Amino acid sequence: MKTTFIALVVVAALGGGYYWYSSQMPAEEADTTEQQNTGSQSKLDINVVCESALAYMTFPDGDSAAKFVAECKAGEHPEVIERYKADQGYGDGAAI
Repeated sequence: MKTTFIALVVVAALGGGYYWYSSQMPAEEADTTEQQNTGSQSKLDINVVCESALAYMTFPDGDSAAKFVAECKAGEHPEVIERYKADQGYGDGAAI
């Protein structure tokens, strides 16, 4: 009886862990796969591209970061767009 109970608890824990883990991943992977499969016909969202640069850059304050994002959206930082395309695996085919 005790062994059966422990086995049921282990199976339930594994099932719950699998459910939690699988419900976390698909949204991110589906978006990435869909974007990569579209190849040269994909369009990049300039807001996402410029704001994602904040993840790897540092600024002394929020105003400087906001200024950088505004300049990026205006096209003054093409290196950000090129890095985003390289990081996402778009190559030269994606356009803004």
